[in-house]
Amino acid sequence: MRDIQTTLMGNVTADPTEHRQEDGSTSVKLRIAVTGRYYNTATQDFADRKTEFVTVFARRGLGQNVMRSVHKGQPLLVTGRLNTSEWQGTDGITRYSLNLQAESIGHDLTYGSSQFTKPLRAQDVPNVDPNSGEILTEASSANPEDADETEGEDSLAPAF
Repeated sequence: MRDIQTTLMGNVTADPTEHRQEDGSTSVKLRIAVTGRYYNTATQDFADRKTEFVTVFARRGLGQNVMRSVHKGQPLLVTGRLNTSEWQGTDGITRYSLNLQAESIGHDLTYGSSQFTKPLRAQDVPNVDPNSGEILTEASSANPEDADETEGEDSLAPAF
């Protein structure tokens, strides 16, 4: 069976929220408002269509980057799989929601600028001494007692 792949352009209605799944993975939820426009020949002017609200779900690394990068009011481009969900409200009425399982999310640069920053990989994060805040080298982090034995001129040389 095929999924409905689509791209939406809209504005974030509130800051994203992070949710932990039962398996320990992270899922992020945000809502975007999408308002289409059309040319009304009767008034010879553009008019807005009804605003549609879409719930966007982003998982794993994409979700973590959304939490760091996306805020209320920002224009986004979102690509993913479109689906609907239905549930019973507290009043007993069946409700429906339009959802998008995001595969890609980015800022719409038509309305502003953005700066891309790659997240650090685990091996790129330095080992930091929790007491002093000093960045530890491999030799000093392996066995701190051995560091006192290397007295002399070579101990002043930077460790790379």
